Amino acid sequence: MNFIKNPSFIRYIPWAIWLCGGLFYCYQFILRVSPSIMTTELMRAFQVNGYALGILSAFYYYAYDALQIPLGFIMDRFGPRRVLTFSTSLCVAGSFLFASATTLPLASIGRLLMGAGSACAFIGTLKLATLWFPPQKVGKVIGFTMVLGTIGATSGGAPLAFLLEYIGWRASLFLISGLGLMLALAMWFIIRDKNAPSSTETPLPSARNLWKGLYQLLRNSQFWVIATYSSLMYVPLSAFADLWGVPYLSTVYNLERKIAASAIAMIFFGIAIASPITTYLSDYFQTRRYPMIISAICAIILYMIIIFVPISLPVMYVLLFLTGVSFTGQLLGFAAICEIIPSSMSGLTLGLTNMTVMLSGVIFQPFIGWTLDQAWDGKIKQGLPFYTLENWKLALSSIPLCLLLALLLTYFIRETFAKNHVLSSKIEAN
Repeated sequence: MNFIKNPSFIRYIPWAIWLCGGLFYCYQFILRVSPSIMTTELMRAFQVNGYALGILSAFYYYAYDALQIPLGFIMDRFGPRRVLTFSTSLCVAGSFLFASATTLPLASIGRLLMGAGSACAFIGTLKLATLWFPPQKVGKVIGFTMVLGTIGATSGGAPLAFLLEYIGWRASLFLISGLGLMLALAMWFIIRDKNAPSSTETPLPSARNLWKGLYQLLRNSQFWVIATYSSLMYVPLSAFADLWGVPYLSTVYNLERKIAASAIAMIFFGIAIASPITTYLSDYFQTRRYPMIISAICAIILYMIIIFVPISLPVMYVLLFLTGVSFTGQLLGFAAICEIIPSSMSGLTLGLTNMTVMLSGVIFQPFIGWTLDQAWDGKIKQGLPFYTLENWKLALSSIPLCLLLALLLTYFIRETFAKNHVLSSKIEAN
């Protein structure tokens, strides 16, 4: 495209390309959290209980997790443009199928396709960041990426709840499918692979070097400690904000769904506001580890209060906002991992990291639903299982427990700031 060669546009090209990936990350978040707003409709439409609903929602994560390493490899080998465009189209197909489904197996396939398409949204956007921005700016770009993601998550909350009241859940998903199709077209025309095979710049890494890099990565204990920390810190988002938070607040506080959704949206507002600040302060004070420790401590305290202490709705709004702020230390796990890998294998590494992180959704969305069903006394209300406050406390107690484990892991994390490409020298030495 001629405008790309125009010098006056050169400085904006990296941001325009990153924005395409960031908008996809925003879009897939809408798809990811949408079941939390539709729990009543989905349970009625497919005649399922809490555990089955958790399984249906988690189908997204099954595909998402399984594809992380293959997509990371493919993206490093062939570039993100075609992968991101195809992935967005897959999300469109999945949301369309889910909206059309009249049986649980068909809905599960639709949810699976959404997860498969969304699998490269985050790592693809971060791959664009590592290709088009200098290493010292990657942390900031991660922060801005999370801002767009939280906008998507917020849009999948209260705004979607309002939309459901007027046109229903199926029509809402058809509308979301149309928006995704427009995004896929924009990606194809705007994104460019900086290190495409025809480029005169550094060639793409060979498959042999990528597998050698993966082998080195799997042997790196710091990678596993940081990735596990990131996964445990993500449990509040994948289990609470993405699925069970809205029904929890609706039941325990007797709130309308749109009010409960607006309260959960405060988590994402907190993330959106604090992400750039946290990454900036981390860069300014030249530390990744200490903000990660502070985040874990604050998150433990906040979720203990939210789950076990009776509080008023205004206080709940404030606390949920603060949980979003406390979550942002999790992002530094990705920044830390980027600092111990070469950029040539960033897609593969981020894929493995994101796979580990998203296991939190695979495990804890069904687990919380299963715990609710096990504690349930059999009471039915308006044709659906009614879970008591004690049921919810028991099921959600797994969240602060995971956060406590994350805090314990920080003892084993070494500072990574300004230690970029440690693995690069090891790979080249071989």
